[in-house]
Amino acid sequence: MKILVVSLLRLGDIIQQVPLLRGLRTKYPQASVHLLLNRQFASVEEILGDLVDQYHYFEREALQKGIGEAQFNILWSYRKLDQLVQQLNAQNFDVAYNVTHNKLSAYLLGALNIEDTRGLYFKEKRFQGLDSPWLKYFNERFSSNNTSVFHYIEILSHAFGLPLQSQTEVLKKKSKTVLFQCLTSDPKKNWSLSSFKMLKEEIERNLVDYKVKILAAPFERDLLVSAFATEDILSCDLNQAMEHLKSAALLVTGDTSIKHLAAQVGTPLVELVLGSSDAAKTGAYSSGAYQIQTKVPCAPCVHSVACPQKSHLCAESLTVEDVFVQVWNALSGQAPNKNISLMLDKKVWELYLNGTNSMEGMTFNASDFQTTEAKAWKEETNYFNRLQAQFETELPSRESFLGRKSLSSSDLASFIGLAQEVVRKKIDRVGYFQTVFEALLVRFVQPVEVWDRLNMALKQSRDLLRIRNLVLQKNDIHSKDGGYYAKGIGHLSDRGFEEAGQSVPRDYEDAAI
Repeated sequence: MKILVVSLLRLGDIIQQVPLLRGLRTKYPQASVHLLLNRQFASVEEILGDLVDQYHYFEREALQKGIGEAQFNILWSYRKLDQLVQQLNAQNFDVAYNVTHNKLSAYLLGALNIEDTRGLYFKEKRFQGLDSPWLKYFNERFSSNNTSVFHYIEILSHAFGLPLQSQTEVLKKKSKTVLFQCLTSDPKKNWSLSSFKMLKEEIERNLVDYKVKILAAPFERDLLVSAFATEDILSCDLNQAMEHLKSAALLVTGDTSIKHLAAQVGTPLVELVLGSSDAAKTGAYSSGAYQIQTKVPCAPCVHSVACPQKSHLCAESLTVEDVFVQVWNALSGQAPNKNISLMLDKKVWELYLNGTNSMEGMTFNASDFQTTEAKAWKEETNYFNRLQAQFETELPSRESFLGRKSLSSSDLASFIGLAQEVVRKKIDRVGYFQTVFEALLVRFVQPVEVWDRLNMALKQSRDLLRIRNLVLQKNDIHSKDGGYYAKGIGHLSDRGFEEAGQSVPRDYEDAAI
């Protein structure tokens, strides 16, 4: 069996995809795995090891020059691209996985003769491959600044049915070296060098047996010597950086490819989430990642656009003391804080996207639901239930839209006002009502189309809240269960009391004992 993986993204994205490649190896141990990537990231071969059997290269920079520069024949890029298509077709791949999900990768896969293509591709004059609810979610949440409760790797793992092979086990390293990766590919993701310098001094002053070294690509060295001593700068390539990380006690970094490399070799890290960085979507996928993000209202901002603020607010509001606390926690072996609210939201969306109500596999502890955060999630659930009821009440009947050629401002005024209030207050953190808001922005031909879109959107939010209420009920039972067990009464079935083969419906007031 031959498998082609198409990854036409950046270096960090390719390294981030290592758990998916491990999953392929687990699911198809005898398969020959080929990887198509951009030529400028060929150095990644050094760190992928035996996860890939053969590499193919997309000459992106050369093709762009061929199209845009006068000294090239206008057909040169077309011929080079045609050669790549023929080269790939000659491999007779059985299946292709597109982990890129942009139009370029879709057009390329559409030109290949691979019968089983998974992920986005373009054939028969249309984009295809988004049939999976997980890929639809991916397409909706990752193509803009919309929020996502799932990491990039988690979504593709579910969508492609690949076992998710997590990073190397995070071990407490014997080394007393803390590494900094100070510079990212985008200035708005950078913390200032002066802040990194003060953090270095703080670590070495308070943790006297630790020394801080600075990882740097060769072209970054001249900038870094303005803040750090030359002997503290480790100028290295990707493979050398990996060797430094393997022995380091900790990495402190922004949104860089090095953070993903640290995750894969099992090095604990403190990630500074600034600018357009989004830890939920593409943070370091590691149980040893301590992520710190300031709460400025403009973050995360849009990719590939300069910071719109007069000063770099997110970086300025992140103090040396804030980061040092996380460094201390990481080096002392304290586990990163659980985000109970996010864990619960992920479970709701996972059940919804999988099309099931099964609560099997819920791994939460009863103590998790005694936290302030969990109680707030319960209150939020009740609020969302009321909000859903309000939306359904404010939506006029379908009959009132039939036969009409236009809508007046008063037809949906209450509905729109309610939606605007929710958006303005940023109440819906993870998008339970996102399709409702989007339906109001879609252009229409007939007024009844507006009603149909809103009705479908409300059905989705209704289904999500039904599952959310089931998750809440399950967690309420477990938290009460723990209380009963502690009093020596024993385990109480999730279905209620069972006596003499008969199940009695559970009454929460009576069951409080």
